[in-house]
Amino acid sequence: MKPKKNASHDIEVEKDDVAYIRLEKFEDRKVSKTVNLRDLIKDYKGADVMLDFSEDEVLIGIEIIA
Repeated sequence: MKPKKNASHDIEVEKDDVAYIRLEKFEDRKVSKTVNLRDLIKDYKGADVMLDFSEDEVLIGIEIIA
């Protein structure tokens, strides 16, 4: 599936169970750290959500795995 474009982000869908939201404003930055939402919210039961941060702790992308 082609990425969907928005003024502030791209959404890429891989297969039927993985989506990645890339925040366009920060597309020139590289991922330095990934944080799993399960590590932040006790007893979280939803889909796997990974938060990608740049070296200067800016959120630059979100991966959702169903």
